[in-house]
Amino acid sequence: MVGTPFRPVATQSRVLAELARLWDQAAHRASVTKVRVTQTELAKQSRVPIQTVNSWAKGASTPRDLDQLTAVGRVLAGWAGESAPMAATWDELKRADQASPPAGHRAGTGASRPLVEMTDTGPERASVAPTDRPARRSSAAPSGKASQQVAAQVPPIEFIGRREILATLLATLRNPRIPLITLKGMGGIGKTALAQEAARTLADENLFSSIFWRSTQTERFIGEGVVRTEVSDYSFEALLDDLLRHSQLAWSADASTVTKQQIVRNWLADNDNQVLIVLDNLETVPDRDAMVASLIDILGRGKILITSRYSILRERAFSLDLGGLSRQDGIAFLASTAERQNNANLMSADPDTLARIRDVAGGAPLAMQLISGQMDHRPVEQVLRVVEEAGFTDLSYAFYSFLFRRIWDELDGPARKVLVAMRHFEGNPTASAIQHTANVIDDEFYPATARLGQRSMLAMTRGREARYSLHPLTRYFINTDIVARWE
Repeated sequence: MVGTPFRPVATQSRVLAELARLWDQAAHRASVTKVRVTQTELAKQSRVPIQTVNSWAKGASTPRDLDQLTAVGRVLAGWAGESAPMAATWDELKRADQASPPAGHRAGTGASRPLVEMTDTGPERASVAPTDRPARRSSAAPSGKASQQVAAQVPPIEFIGRREILATLLATLRNPRIPLITLKGMGGIGKTALAQEAARTLADENLFSSIFWRSTQTERFIGEGVVRTEVSDYSFEALLDDLLRHSQLAWSADASTVTKQQIVRNWLADNDNQVLIVLDNLETVPDRDAMVASLIDILGRGKILITSRYSILRERAFSLDLGGLSRQDGIAFLASTAERQNNANLMSADPDTLARIRDVAGGAPLAMQLISGQMDHRPVEQVLRVVEEAGFTDLSYAFYSFLFRRIWDELDGPARKVLVAMRHFEGNPTASAIQHTANVIDDEFYPATARLGQRSMLAMTRGREARYSLHPLTRYFINTDIVARWE
């Protein structure tokens, strides 16, 4: 049964548009699932007043309470057969609405702006948009505002726990005497999530005039084969070119390296200009120490934040070694993951069981997600016992290979095709691009992406058009074990 449509025609709200999309998908599946897709049932299951649901459905008001919005989104996603959007995803859409309120609506006082805006200007590049300070004129730049974004490679990640480490990182980033900060830790331990949370906080504080983000995680492809490597083609000159685009100085792209270096130096030295430069996954760059040294030489009033598996030893540098989540934070992370995945088995697990999952995963968020994803369709105790009996004592290559192999063996043909197709994209491809590459039809593609998302093998970012991305470690295993040995 399908009731009154969810049609917020009077608004262009991104939040309401996403709710309407979920409603339409749920209504489309209703003939098969026999779910009563009605506003009354939605209000009943989400425990949100029917008057509120009805007001959203007509576009008469937009959601204010994040808990109510998340609850409604969870019910609709369940009806639609999709993973429930995280609270952080809804918060990003709300921020976007507040930054650009739809016609006929005014943003409330103190409304915050979106952290990252998705674009298609280049692979694996990301930039946090400049803060809301008035546009300034740089001595090295033509008049005009700094570039709003380069591109977004990493989707927003829900941040849980690590509040003391975050406080230390923020204090260090605010310290004018420390120009370089390194977040050091193993792959999948949560370095990128911590860096993103710090960047989001500082963007809200207007501490920096702009925040530039660049992920250097790449792979080499030769014909149909894959070369296993951590070496990136990224160089200091490529970084200069990215900074020129970010600062709207791309008109100097044809200049010599020395000239470009001087232009960026002048831009960073501007008294009205303080830039945070984030270099994510820097371990993939072979001459990273030389790159950092050259960047510090022209840094001016800026700061550098690096995530890497290796330390960067420089004078006045600060390094934070990141380990796994504490037991308490690990339990909270797993509870949130269960809710996001709509994982009924995991949601019913007791705290002691969640603590065992955290322990066997070493507190690494990615490992916990990969383990919990298998529990959606298998009993929690059964999955946990298999992982415990495997006897891994650290977050080694062999441990992640074991987890990825178990997931791969359980995937059907379309899901495998979609996952392998993702290796051909460096950025965040659209559904149509992946479908074309994987050669799967709609009826195969969307269930496949849902299965992959449930198992934390694929992430979807909602915006004007849904886009998909992989964790760097997932991409690594696709390009090595999966393609080279398991296909």
